[in-house]
Amino acid sequence: MRYIKILSVVVLLAAAKSSFGQSQTVTVSSPDKQLSLTVSALDKKLTYNIKAGNTPIISTSPLGLIADSADLGDNVKITGAAKTGKVNESYPILGNHPIAKNQANEAEIPVSAAGKAMSVIVRVYNDGVAIRYTIPAGIKYINGEKTAWTLPANIDKIAWADYHQSYEGLNYVTTLDKVTEGKAIMGPITFQTGDYYVSVSEADVEDFSDMSFMRSGNVLSAYFPFAKKGWVVKPPSSTIYLNGTYKGKKVTPWRTTMVAKSLDGLVNSDLITNLCPPPPKGSDFSWVKPGRSMWQWWSIGAPKLDDQKKWFDAAAKLKWEYYLIDDGWRNWKQEGKDQWQLLKEAIDYGKTVGVKSIVWVDSKEFRKAPERKAYLDKVKAIGASGIKIDFIPDATADIMQWYAETQQECADLKLLLNFHGSVKPTGLNRTFPNDITREAIRGNEYHMTRYRRVMPPQHDVTVPFTRLLAGPADFTSVILDPKQLATTKFSWAHEFAQAIVYLSPVIHFTDQYQFYLDSPMFDLFQEVPTTWDETRVLPCTSMGDVVAFARRKGTTWWVGVMNGGEEREVKIPLDFLTKPTKANLVYDGETNTSVDRKEQTVSSKDVLTIKLRPSGGFVAKM
Repeated sequence: MRYIKILSVVVLLAAAKSSFGQSQTVTVSSPDKQLSLTVSALDKKLTYNIKAGNTPIISTSPLGLIADSADLGDNVKITGAAKTGKVNESYPILGNHPIAKNQANEAEIPVSAAGKAMSVIVRVYNDGVAIRYTIPAGIKYINGEKTAWTLPANIDKIAWADYHQSYEGLNYVTTLDKVTEGKAIMGPITFQTGDYYVSVSEADVEDFSDMSFMRSGNVLSAYFPFAKKGWVVKPPSSTIYLNGTYKGKKVTPWRTTMVAKSLDGLVNSDLITNLCPPPPKGSDFSWVKPGRSMWQWWSIGAPKLDDQKKWFDAAAKLKWEYYLIDDGWRNWKQEGKDQWQLLKEAIDYGKTVGVKSIVWVDSKEFRKAPERKAYLDKVKAIGASGIKIDFIPDATADIMQWYAETQQECADLKLLLNFHGSVKPTGLNRTFPNDITREAIRGNEYHMTRYRRVMPPQHDVTVPFTRLLAGPADFTSVILDPKQLATTKFSWAHEFAQAIVYLSPVIHFTDQYQFYLDSPMFDLFQEVPTTWDETRVLPCTSMGDVVAFARRKGTTWWVGVMNGGEEREVKIPLDFLTKPTKANLVYDGETNTSVDRKEQTVSSKDVLTIKLRPSGGFVAKM
């Protein structure tokens, strides 16, 4: 994907309207004037609120840092006129659609807080709001943050996740009172209030500790579980592009609030990537290619040396682009050859059948820069196309900078990158598109017999509106082995729908290759895309109950439907079609490990009525 700056205009005016000058309240509206953010220093407390028209989205909530043990949200005064500007640009992405539009009004509000000069920087989009702080000069230590989200009184339901070091906790949809209180919970957190869907998270985390949330009543507060006592502020690196600065100033990440009138609006929002820097000047990412990947670890464990050609051959038969050689290759042995030579031979064979290789590594192999560079050079030299980095330490400020360094070095070597056992993404796949997917999700590794793990059905129909709003997720989709589906009884159609609903520009299909080769859906596995030209969340979708996506690639539409734990009937209007077309329809079969396939001609006037078994699903190609 070549980075092309289609249009970029950032206009900073020397001063805003004179009314900003001495006022202790600043209001910034979205380009369409439907959403507004008000920042206030009334009563010497730094606060904000968000409204959609006259509807409260976030009620008055605290802002501010705690730095060098001082409360920089208290004893606050807005000290001058806000510098305002507009963001108006477009850029290519690999995701729900091919082009992201970045249009917002921005203001930098100068404040004095506890005797320190700093700024609150805000952006207001048509679909959300973002807030960040400049870090005052001379600050040596970040103790924490006061930023919070005071939720409106009428929360219909809220989607959230258990605390987990690598975001592999269960996800739930509950009422607000059922959300864990007084302990860390993981974002993004999404709630429905009246006519709006709202999701809160963060963007552009470069050298700040990862943020989770802590609930107290109807308030969600920023919390840093991996740095409970804070961290040292380090000067910006001169060699790392993502060095924690914005317009030359040391800053915090953006604190984000996505706002939409539908789940479709949330899923199609580019707010998180919009808030991140473009790639370094002169970058060319045309070599970054999405695709499908074979993967053996889930089904058989460590890869066996004498078995590798079969996996490459199977990927070739499925017309898949990649094969991931996972943990265990380091133990390969053959007289006169070390594991690196044997790995190269496997990669070389893959090339003969048109399949590229991704190689697994434990992050402990290169936590420090010299070792990392040497290891990545070695991976590149043996012909791998990408690397999967696993077992990454807690997401402290130092480790977040390690992520940024690794993204940059992999980009320099033209290596695709998949962080596993990792922190959630924060939009920096815009900056380095080679960071093509990452785990940070409770995926199918939590539904497997050898570890006695069973996934509840609600989780599958919740993550599209929690973790996946942060960015692509390596869920390792599509289990077909009947033995593995004997507990929750997810259906084959449900499993295939994961590959359509869960965005991952490289999808690592989870099961043993023979199940795909022998599948009644084999032809569809050969064709299913991993990135899209258009995405629609269909009207029957309900967080935590059922999820239905229609996605278009070129002139072909794919529909994926996943059901939760209760039998239901859904209707799928085909109004997205432009002309009558032949449709391949895959319904749940008589058992969860069978399908009922049909072909019929459909048009935009048709409405499909689908009966879904518990944990069932539906797939269509048309």
